[in-house]
Amino acid sequence: MNEVYDESYFLRGKETGKSLYTNYRWMPDLTIPMCEAIVNHCRINKGAHVLDFGCARGYTVKALRALGYDAYGLDCSEWAIDNCDPDVRDFVEHGGVITPYDTYEWVIAKDVLEHVEDAKFVTECFMEVATAGIFVVVPLALKDFDKRYVIRNYDKDITHIHRLTLASWAEMFMVPGWSVEASYRLPGVKDNYWKPGWEKGNGFLTCRRLSD
Repeated sequence: MNEVYDESYFLRGKETGKSLYTNYRWMPDLTIPMCEAIVNHCRINKGAHVLDFGCARGYTVKALRALGYDAYGLDCSEWAIDNCDPDVRDFVEHGGVITPYDTYEWVIAKDVLEHVEDAKFVTECFMEVATAGIFVVVPLALKDFDKRYVIRNYDKDITHIHRLTLASWAEMFMVPGWSVEASYRLPGVKDNYWKPGWEKGNGFLTCRRLSD
């Protein structure tokens, strides 16, 4: 599947029928405010060591670093990493699995878990390496394993595997030692998808490691 995430996926996704992307590029007017909304919501301290899992071309990493965070990225797409933003070339790498030797205060996974084959395994990896918390954004279905997402546009990405409810996504993180907040909206993130009929189309999960 990883070979699908090539140049055409990111630059001509709509044209080729692979994804929703068209000329996926650095857009600071959108990405920096979005990252501000995420770090403010999660209460991530400036300077925190943060991983953007599924970083693509590194734009969230770039925005987080501009805001004063020690951000890094990991992505399974060799093309995306080879063609990442030059400003973050030293802070992103190709790969699909977080090793237990890595630790981060926060792991961010925006629009990623729906792509991975074993989502439960990946969430367990997140919880193993995140010392403070995890922030996740996922597209939702009205029923688990439904054929379609609430927001039908998401069905146009051929790499989307999982169609689950917010409750089912949240359940993956409900383990001892963690608190989980789940909602259908986080102002400042994916605001363009907050429309009548789409109110339950996206899920936002904020998972915090509890103190001993």
